[in-house]
Amino acid sequence: MMKIKKNEMGTKIAKLFVITAAVYLGMRFAVPIVLPFLIALALARFLYPLAGMLEKKTGCQRNVARLLAYGIFLVGTGAAAAGLLYLCYRMGSSCLEHMDGWKESAQDIFCTCCDRIERMFGIGAGEIQKTIRRETSDLTKGMVSYSKDAGWYMIGLLAKVFVTFIAAFLMLNDYERIIGGCKKTQAGRMAVSVMNEIKGASGAYLGAQLRIMGIITAICIAGLFLLRIPYAFWIGLGIGFCDALPFIGTGTIFVPWALIDILLGKYRQAACLFIYYIICSFVRELLEPKLVGKHLGVPPLAVLMSIYIGVRVYGGAGVIFGPVSALLIYEMYKL
Repeated sequence: MMKIKKNEMGTKIAKLFVITAAVYLGMRFAVPIVLPFLIALALARFLYPLAGMLEKKTGCQRNVARLLAYGIFLVGTGAAAAGLLYLCYRMGSSCLEHMDGWKESAQDIFCTCCDRIERMFGIGAGEIQKTIRRETSDLTKGMVSYSKDAGWYMIGLLAKVFVTFIAAFLMLNDYERIIGGCKKTQAGRMAVSVMNEIKGASGAYLGAQLRIMGIITAICIAGLFLLRIPYAFWIGLGIGFCDALPFIGTGTIFVPWALIDILLGKYRQAACLFIYYIICSFVRELLEPKLVGKHLGVPPLAVLMSIYIGVRVYGGAGVIFGPVSALLIYEMYKL
């Protein structure tokens, strides 16, 4: 009897190991390649009910209804992109209008910080300025080289977006056959079942992340308003957005800002910025496992572990890939 139980335990451990290895390899190497088609399938699934509703309401042919649904999606996406570009244009125009004044303010802050460092540490202000200007020059040269790589990356990204949009339209037109073909095989039924679970969990996860982002953005805006910072709303909105990016976070903004304020002698404002950073970090660490775990129906500790391990394994993308990988392993292990 004990031998049978040991064999069963060994089989379960081996199954878990194989599934974990398969999920890791898939997320690491396969998903980046097929990601445009996965997004296209998700878009087709999203537009399919709208196409069905248009077909019933208007009485038009199925292909025409799906073309209308896809057209509505393109118009909505284009309008959102145009609005975002217009907002960027307005902000850029405002920045250019105040550029001269900001340059003078930045130069004054730069000189004041150098003088403070000289008095505090005995390092010559002139030497500090020469070092910073030399490093800035090297950074500018590096940015020129990096901009070429960034340009090629953007071209590749646009190509992927184009492929995704075309694939989404083709999948929408052939949606029943694609899903029907998947359900005819055991592997396909397994994939459909896992994808349905992931769809619900992903929506819950993104909803929880948006709530956390909203709370942290509100904290940032309120804190900057209390400090009477100009453009507090827009700055707080930008910091809240940065918090949603794991490789940036609020500390990338608050900590250097607070250090500069210390050098400028604004000790009260620097202390408040540090406090805001601590509050934002604490709120995210407290709410993320709790809200995500509540919506996914798993313990908060498990969510925290999946995020931490995901970041260690996948890097910044592990904030998303970690929980998704854990969910995939769990769903596949149940089958």
